[in-house]
Amino acid sequence: MRKTLGIAAAVAVLACGHAAAAGITKDEYKAGIARIATDYQAARQKCGPGTANATDVCVAQARGAQKAARAELDAAYKPSPRAYYKAAAARAEAEYGVAKQKCDYQKDGDTRAACLKDAGAQRERAKSEAKSAAATPR
Repeated sequence: MRKTLGIAAAVAVLACGHAAAAGITKDEYKAGIARIATDYQAARQKCGPGTANATDVCVAQARGAQKAARAELDAAYKPSPRAYYKAAAARAEAEYGVAKQKCDYQKDGDTRAACLKDAGAQRERAKSEAKSAAATPR
């Protein structure tokens, strides 16, 4: 539930914020790409070596954060409803990837299937909210 509220809040902020956004400069964009790469490497280093569930979840969080940050940077560089939708969709996919990793380690097959179904439903809900926010005229 908290994730859904977070997604809804992010979509609302993007929907309101992009009307006034003028974009960022090319130098800011390049610096942002470098910062995202550095942040990813730092997050990935914190995960450490290993194959345990915690490591897999940590790697999924790092990758998801990287993809979401890149999509948000692209939206800031070239603001448009489509770019904001892509950023919201990237955040939804990132959260789904983390939830999927958490579900992969469920012992019971039925519990795992229910977990994956819930994660998929949250992803689709977030994408539909993003699509409706992007389709709303400003």
